[in-house]
Formats: sequence, C-alpha cells, structure tokens
Amino acid sequence: MTMEKSDECNNTSGQKPPYRPVVIVHGLMTGDVSTMQHLAARIAELHPGTKTYVIDRFCGLASLEPLWRQTRKLADDLLKICSLHPEGVHIIGYSQGGLIARGMIEEYGTEHNVRTFVSLSSPQGGQYGAECFTKMFPALTARTAYELFYTRLGQRALSVANFWYDPRHRDLYLKYSVYLAVIDNVKQESSCLHLQQNENDNGLKTMMGNMSTAVTSSTTTVAETNDDTQKNIEARVAAAIAAVSAATVKISESHNDNNSDARSVTTDVDTLMAMVSAHDNYCAENDNYNSNPNIKKLGLTRLQRLVLIGGPDDGVISPWQSSQFAVLDSSGGLIPMRERRQDDVYSDNDPIGLHQLDMTDRLVEYTVPGVNHHEWHHNEKVLRECIIGWLD
Repeated sequence: MTMEKSDECNNTSGQKPPYRPVVIVHGLMTGDVSTMQHLAARIAELHPGTKTYVIDRFCGLASLEPLWRQTRKLADDLLKICSLHPEGVHIIGYSQGGLIARGMIEEYGTEHNVRTFVSLSSPQGGQYGAECFTKMFPALTARTAYELFYTRLGQRALSVANFWYDPRHRDLYLKYSVYLAVIDNVKQESSCLHLQQNENDNGLKTMMGNMSTAVTSSTTTVAETNDDTQKNIEARVAAAIAAVSAATVKISESHNDNNSDARSVTTDVDTLMAMVSAHDNYCAENDNYNSNPNIKKLGLTRLQRLVLIGGPDDGVISPWQSSQFAVLDSSGGLIPMRERRQDDVYSDNDPIGLHQLDMTDRLVEYTVPGVNHHEWHHNEKVLRECIIGWLD
C-alpha cells in the first residue's frame, strides 16, 4: 500500500504501556551501533518505557561477513532477549539486517517469541543491481557478478553474494545460493554437501600450490582464524574484499578478451576465494541445510504481523520492490510477490508462510516515495505512519 493518511497504523489505540521490547538489526556498512540509536531513541520517546536493544555485532566492515555467520551469532543475542521477555518482542531489520532478521525468525521458529517483524527497505527478494557496490568493486557489473557470486567459495566470501538474485541465472542461484534460496525454502537440500566440500578441499590444495607462497601464507592465516573479535573479523573481510576485487577484474578482463565462458575464470575465482575461506568452519556452520523446512514456515507464521516497507526512490535496493518480496524475470520484467507462484515463495505449498500471513491479514506493505535508502531509519514520517503503530 502507498503511504497515505489512510494507511497510518493506529492499531494501538486503547492499549497502555508498558510496550514490548524492540530489537533493532542494522544494515550493511551502517557504521557503528550509533547509526541506529536515533531510531531507538525516537521509539522510546513515542512509546515511553519501551526497552530497545540495538544489536552491536558485525558493525561497519564486519557487516560484510557471510550471512549465516552473522545470523547465528545474532540469533544468540535475539534468543537471550526473547528469554528475558516472555511477553514477546518486536524486531526491526534495516536493509541487510532485514534478511538476517528473517533468517533468525525462520531458523529458530520454535524458539523465538517475536510478534512483529518490520522489514525496513530490506532486499527480501534479493539484489540485482551493482551500482551500490561499484565504489568497493569498480569492475563489478550486474551482468557479470554471477560468475563470482554463484561459485561455492564466492558465496562464502562476502554477505552481498548471499542475497544476489540474477534472474537470468536462476538455475545457478538455486545451485549455489547458501542463504537467500535457503531462507526462501526453495532450495533442494543436499545430503552430500559435506562430502562435496571435502572433495573440493582437495582441489583447493592443488590450486593453492600454484600460487606464490608469499601471497598464500599471509592470507590463509587470516582465513583460518576462529577468533571473532572485531579486529579479526575486519581482517577476514578486508582479505575477502581484496580477493573479490581481484576476481572482478579478472572476470572483466576475460570479457574484454571476448572470452565469455564462465568456466574460463572459475579456477581463478575459486583460487582467490580459497585465500579467504575457512572451509572447516563453514562446513560446521552449514548445518542449516539439514534444518526442518517446516520450522522455517513456522517461524514466520508465528508472527502477529509482518510489515514490509520500501519505496521507488530508494536508490540502492534493486529492484526496489524487492523490499516487498518482488523479483525480476529473465527479461527484466517485475514479478510481484503474489505472482511468485511457480516453485517460489508464494506457491501453493507456501514454503515460508507468506500466503498464510497474507490471507489472515497479517502481512502489511508500505510503498513510501521520496525516501533515499540511507534515510529510512531516520525518517520521521516513516516511523510515525508505518512503524510505531505496530509496536504494541
């Protein structure tokens, strides 16, 4: 729905404080935790007595860590908060944080007590636009990013690969996506995932042997650490950024040489990614492939409300309708959430419960023009007319 006066969320009339606690999950590269404190402070002002929790893990550069690593660590915090508040909590996930919030709600569907989930300009349908990454990766383009992001190791390098959705290569997306396709509950689960990884590790050793000892020794030390201090996380991410940058240049050069065969650069890409992937750690962390798909659906359907907020002037989320679960088709046409029927999130088997939420009037959408992506969590009108009324 378009944000107009008639759309104001006045559902809290007649209710009195205390209000339920609100958990806020920051977005990609949003700096330190202070960037979300304004939102927390305004909620407390509008709803006096509200306890707010602003998640302070994976801020700044660390927000580029792969999404399952972030989801599992942040879920520890969320479940502790839930245990402190048996009356239930609300969660607001901004940008990438909305995907992490959904991942937590789905993966811990029997454990959380989240009542309202506000997805604030979050690419729930995935991202297909490289403009926001060009400063970090100048050679990256939307048309060629899949050659890097849809590799086994590319998925384990940086968070942005985990929610990349290239409509021209849905087959590769379903094969390689380790996060978005999983939380969408549309990915065929593999019982031999760990076997495949072990076999590929042997290939990696061979590839690593072809690289200079000086280069590999300095980077694998960073990749193999289990220390999740901010310093080591940032070191891992910095190494990943360097590797991804080099890989995007190689991909660009391969196309400039009129060689568009993705396989011609796969070895180079995987070799570079091997420098920053702690494979044993990721094997241990990929237990999500064995999770019960019914729990994912239960996680969302237990919500009292799912609120999806986005707008045409966002400038970062692409397409912007991804904030409301829309995707593009292979020709670039828009497929709104309710038309994602064929083996997708709104199909008859309702893999994550969107259809059930929609049919029971628990799914709310706001389309808000005139708001830039970096302004959503500061915009007073968005807070007053789209968010605060749902935080009972």
